[in-house]
Amino acid sequence: MLSEKCSECGSNSILYDDMRGELICEDCGLVANSIIFSREPEWRAYNAEEEKSKIRVGLPVTALNNREMRTVIGGNTKDSYGKTLDNTTQAKFARLSQMDERIQDRTTRNLKSALVELKRIKSHLNIADDVAETAVLFYKKALKQDLIKGRSVIGMMSAATYLACRKKGTSITLKDTAEVANISSKELGRCIRIYLQNVNMNKETSPDPTTLINRLGENLGLTMYTQKIAIDILIEAKEKKLTIGKIPMSLAAAAIYIASIQTGERRTQQQIAEPAKTTPVTIRNRFKELAKGLGLKNFEVKRGAAAKPVIIENPTQWVRKKRKAARND
Repeated sequence: MLSEKCSECGSNSILYDDMRGELICEDCGLVANSIIFSREPEWRAYNAEEEKSKIRVGLPVTALNNREMRTVIGGNTKDSYGKTLDNTTQAKFARLSQMDERIQDRTTRNLKSALVELKRIKSHLNIADDVAETAVLFYKKALKQDLIKGRSVIGMMSAATYLACRKKGTSITLKDTAEVANISSKELGRCIRIYLQNVNMNKETSPDPTTLINRLGENLGLTMYTQKIAIDILIEAKEKKLTIGKIPMSLAAAAIYIASIQTGERRTQQQIAEPAKTTPVTIRNRFKELAKGLGLKNFEVKRGAAAKPVIIENPTQWVRKKRKAARND
């Protein structure tokens, strides 16, 4: 029954017919309103448990807003209305917070610390939410198998994040993760091996160097045409199994170097080495291996003053000329 008055008889006995979507006066039968949308859920529940499972309110349950974590007590000096709590109430909540921290089990405390580190890494590396959720799932598997004991939380969480990026195809390198986590690459690699040896990664694939081409190309100011040539080089190298056992970033850097020479949009080895976080010697070694394995002969390596970079002033017109020349060939 609704608290509205009938315009005909003035009665307050207004009924809502959910089947017709109408407001009807119980006394005189007047249809007060016939354009009413039902605000009830479209599902039915026959008990409290079923209703709880079907209700859709609040944030979606994800690994990041972990439903296994309990309510945090304390940490604020104001109430829900924004008023400052008095000293007695603040001391009471501080004591409750301390007691809550003590009664939590080791797994909950560990996971809480790991989630704090994950949010920091996620913010610095700018990775997507699904990648972060995958990292949490990997960490929980290691936590369940008691692999975190005796090891640093930040190291294991960073390793889980790197493996999640690798699984989702995100162009994040091991050096990037180690730098953000403020740990050595050696320690991060050790933690990664622990995951790979003990945790079921669902047939985890090796990192694909083609996912790093766009990142390097943007840092070097290369056109998409040159980046496409580099990706084609890596795809062919992968088919001939030339990428096995090689660092993905070094392969991507070498492919960029070869493609820049082939297209004329030249970049030096030193220029490429800086965003790739490697050395010109490594790029030179990978470049020679790819050139020999793929039989590349249609380019000339220049040295000294002749090896200066070439910047394209009008990329659109330049790419059109390149594509037209490729069609004529």
